[in-house]
Amino acid sequence: MHDLINVSYEGERPTVSGRELHELLGVETKYNDWFPRMCKYGFKEGKDFNLLIFERVQNEGGRAVERTVTDHILSIPMAKELCMLQRSEMGKKCRQYFIAVEEAWNSPEKIMERAWQIAQQRAIEAERRIFALTEENEVLEIALNDSLRFYTVAKYNTTYKKGWDMQMCQSIGKRLTNFCRTRAIEIRSCETNDERFGRVNSYPLTAWEAFLGVS
Repeated sequence: MHDLINVSYEGERPTVSGRELHELLGVETKYNDWFPRMCKYGFKEGKDFNLLIFERVQNEGGRAVERTVTDHILSIPMAKELCMLQRSEMGKKCRQYFIAVEEAWNSPEKIMERAWQIAQQRAIEAERRIFALTEENEVLEIALNDSLRFYTVAKYNTTYKKGWDMQMCQSIGKRLTNFCRTRAIEIRSCETNDERFGRVNSYPLTAWEAFLGVS
């Protein structure tokens, strides 16, 4: 019974291929004629099934020809009804199989498993949002020259009381920029609140420590 037909559990509910079911049931009518006729029983796209179109390479007269194939992803309730409509022994067998699939899917164990997976996914999404907000806040702090991880030359000079004059600051800025670029160290741009300079480079504290250590 487990190998009767492939059941996909990748979506929010189990599904089967319309073409695979059509072949399993031994329907003589071509699939592209049979499926629209079955839809006249009230099945709705988006609720009971979804359209699937893909390319398939077929051998025709010794030549490999690429053909567009139309398939449908069926819900298990729709698959069960299609089996009933065929009124065949295989249809009955498939219907019993789908009933077993539904019972397993709706068992307390499976429901708890899906609930745990949903909770895990939501936790991951929440962590991503927090990380994005943290990153956004850090970018803003750097841009406003308020970060404790990035320092402009003037800010480093003042914070660590280096006593560099204007000429020394300009020289250090040029050398530090070159130091970072040759080592692929990230340089950020930020505001200085000083009309004379406007936006200037801001360097990671780790870069400052490495630069001053070799200077």
